[in-house]
Amino acid sequence: MEKKLGLKIELNGSPVTNAGLDKDDYVLIANLNFVERKNGSKEFSFNVSGMDGEQNDHLYWYGTDLKEGDTITMEVIEAPFDEPKTRTKSEIDKKAVLKDKLDTYYHLKEKLKDHIK
Repeated sequence: MEKKLGLKIELNGSPVTNAGLDKDDYVLIANLNFVERKNGSKEFSFNVSGMDGEQNDHLYWYGTDLKEGDTITMEVIEAPFDEPKTRTKSEIDKKAVLKDKLDTYYHLKEKLKDHIK
């Protein structure tokens, strides 16, 4: 089996998680969010999440609010990985996904009919 890769995350020099999955079908996301709104509200946050494609679970390893001066360090690592803090079953409606794909297909087929032989 091919080596699986994940992320070692540190915040301000302190380790917070070694996120990853030792599986063949997964998604791993490290997400940094900076939001400032016209009404003056702000959100500065960081989270590590993903998806276990084999179990169809949404995963969550870590999340925190950020302030000026915070340092986030990410290193690509091999297993072992920490278990996610939470797993939530995805409520994917397979019929709805197929309908969306077919709708897109028929829309593009009509739009591109002059270019299809």
